[in-house]
Amino acid sequence: MSVKRAAVLGCGSGGMTMAVDLGLKGFKVNLFDFPEYDRNLRAVEERGSVEATGYLEGRVEPDVITTDMAEAVDGADAVFTTIRAYGAERFIGEAARHLEPGQVLLNWSSYLSALRTYEAFKDTAPSGTILGEGAILPYFVKPVEPGVMHVFGVKAHLWAAAMPSTDTSAMMKVVKEFFPNCEAARNVLDTSLTNPNLQVHVPPALLNTGLWETTGGDLEFYGTLMTPKVAAVMDAVDKERMAVGKALGLELLPKPEVLKMEYGQYGVEGETMYEVYSTFASHRSWRPGLSLDDFAARTAFGEDLMYGFVFISTMGDQLGVPTPAIDTMVCLAQLVIGTDYWGEGATAETLGLGDMSAAQIIEYVTTGEK
Repeated sequence: MSVKRAAVLGCGSGGMTMAVDLGLKGFKVNLFDFPEYDRNLRAVEERGSVEATGYLEGRVEPDVITTDMAEAVDGADAVFTTIRAYGAERFIGEAARHLEPGQVLLNWSSYLSALRTYEAFKDTAPSGTILGEGAILPYFVKPVEPGVMHVFGVKAHLWAAAMPSTDTSAMMKVVKEFFPNCEAARNVLDTSLTNPNLQVHVPPALLNTGLWETTGGDLEFYGTLMTPKVAAVMDAVDKERMAVGKALGLELLPKPEVLKMEYGQYGVEGETMYEVYSTFASHRSWRPGLSLDDFAARTAFGEDLMYGFVFISTMGDQLGVPTPAIDTMVCLAQLVIGTDYWGEGATAETLGLGDMSAAQIIEYVTTGEK
């Protein structure tokens, strides 16, 4: 029986950690990034391997290391993208041109990526290919040096869905070979709205702006910033997320329940955001080490606001669900950072869902037809 092969697109910390994870599981791995972002690829070539420490320990030599997308996806049983939210259009668009009939392309960083790319994907990819997204990357990780990552946690439970969801069953047969702990979500709205990052980054950063600027981001994010009042804002954001989900016919899990399913093996427990994050021993030592502007651009605001908060708010407007906490966070972020998140973020309208009823939206993500 031949060894299964995975193509991992995106050689950042998440992609390199996935290469280690899948290699240690016995799979062959093709590792790809675009030529202008090949620093980590070159480091892996020079070292002869990619390495992880912490809650995932090991060293793996990828079978293929390349900046050629055709070479990366050739012969792969599954194609996984491990990228920042804003890279979805480029990675998925380029991969679609080289996929083979029957291949599965799953983007692990949801952020509405399937909805953002589906129409172009179905026009470009060969018949029989499947596009999907996971709720979030399987790992919480930070680079130590080029080619070496420290893993703060590995999620015990994952969610994924295909666009359209009629393809989810076929997709999961492939995905579960590589990630047996992955559960089929109802659709790609479910995965993007279940994304556990949506509530966690923005309120703590925004409501501690002075401290962040004073320390330059050299602070324990999950320790110092997670005070009861800040966590209460996160709870408010979470309730609004769930209310918009309910208006779409989705019974979304509360964020504390999601976190316990993902990280319960590390002792995470509690019913509120503050209770849960107070038990987050695996994450407590993480220090961003970035200026607030860099943190906003690279991670939290450039992802969670642009492809989360703005969408939830505009979908709430469309379905008659108020989102005052989310709206406040977006407006405050615009004042602090100076970016037009309302104008640049993904909205119901820019995703082609404007003026559609909840039933019509669910029909679209189920069948792929409007």
